Amino acid sequence: MECTSRHLACRSHQIYRALRPRVTSDACVSLLRCLHRCLGNPVPAVLGFIMEILLTLQVMVENMEPEKVILYPQLFWGCIAMMYTDFVHVYCQVLELFSRVIDRLSFWDRTTENVLLSSMPRDDIDTSIYDGTNFQRMESRNACEPSPSSGKMPAFEGVQPLVLKGLMSVVSHGVSIEVLSRITIHSCDSIFGDAETRLLMHITGLLPWLCLQLSQEAVVGPASPLQEQYQKACSVAANIAIWCRAKSLDELAIVFMSYSRGEIKSVENLLACVSPLLCSQWFPKNSALAFGHLLRLLEKGPVGYQRVILLMLKALLQHTPMDAAQSPHMYAIVSQLVESTLCWEALSVLEALLQSCSSMPGSHSHDHGAFDNGLGTDEKILAPQTSFKARSGPLQYAMGLGFGTDSTPAAQGGATESGISPRDLALQNTRLILGRVLDSCALGRRRDYRRLVPFVTSIGNP
Repeated sequence: MECTSRHLACRSHQIYRALRPRVTSDACVSLLRCLHRCLGNPVPAVLGFIMEILLTLQVMVENMEPEKVILYPQLFWGCIAMMYTDFVHVYCQVLELFSRVIDRLSFWDRTTENVLLSSMPRDDIDTSIYDGTNFQRMESRNACEPSPSSGKMPAFEGVQPLVLKGLMSVVSHGVSIEVLSRITIHSCDSIFGDAETRLLMHITGLLPWLCLQLSQEAVVGPASPLQEQYQKACSVAANIAIWCRAKSLDELAIVFMSYSRGEIKSVENLLACVSPLLCSQWFPKNSALAFGHLLRLLEKGPVGYQRVILLMLKALLQHTPMDAAQSPHMYAIVSQLVESTLCWEALSVLEALLQSCSSMPGSHSHDHGAFDNGLGTDEKILAPQTSFKARSGPLQYAMGLGFGTDSTPAAQGGATESGISPRDLALQNTRLILGRVLDSCALGRRRDYRRLVPFVTSIGNP
């Protein structure tokens, strides 16, 4: 951690992992501090070193006795902080680490929730017990490395939204499904997400994947990859059924239990059963939340999901009225697929959208004028027309080092209301929350970290 050569530091991490080290509070906090310092200069070479640190943390967690993981809540919250990153490969590695952490925690135990909540990073941490001046000097050695205690943390809305954003990238989609599957539990709303909408968004996030397993052609042999995925989907459906029953949503529980038993054979059958129940329970109050997620996934997610998402949109629109003021956004996104091989499915969604708007109380014919060119009062939040038009081949969305989770112009490379780019805002939030995690650790405040990863500040700088 104090090596002046990045190459030697990377090799040291690899040797350290091979030794299968036992975790200590000192090592854990030191590695998190290294992450924080690396984020001060996120050039490609430093991002690569961040991956080494995350892999080392992962090995440490894997070597830890499950009952001892709760003794290191900073690992849990460090993962949460790093999920705010916009660097997709770092994000994927963080989810891999996070899945190891939560696999070793019992969220059915109220004690686990209490311990995690008591160690949650906050803006009101009392830092008077350490020499703040010296700490400020250590963290401000480089102009691009602000103190972790400066600025206000973004509101924490739960783990679920941070995992759902990973579905929007073809790179991180698979590992996001893995983590969503692991947190399909009905406890700990205070940590995982809003109690009113968490089950809705969990179903919305996983339903396209569950549908896709039904649309795959069967492969002979119990050990085939497709068969393994289907068995995993059945297990996830069973957990959703348990969650639904805990929420007294018995009809919805029956549907997902039928899926888990292999009684539902087609995508159309599944959606015909699920859609009216979702709409009656959560729509139209929370329809914008669910539709917004599906439209972002349609636009930015893996191409293979486009058909099932269109089928989902059609099924949901048939059971809920759509406010005409919200419809131009959906029209603009779906209409781009009319010229693709999914023409029939896209046209079916547009027809259902038109009928849904017509059924909305107080609707007037002039409201549909916004459909003439796909623009209306929501013109400012529409994705560029060339973003994924008629794509039925390889993914055209260039990922680079990061990924966006929004379809607004700001997420396309513009500036937010605060005047900084979305990527810079994501980096700022990541460092800020990770800094708060370290502030909450006695070791994170007391030790002199000036000598950690000294090469970070000089890489990429003239």
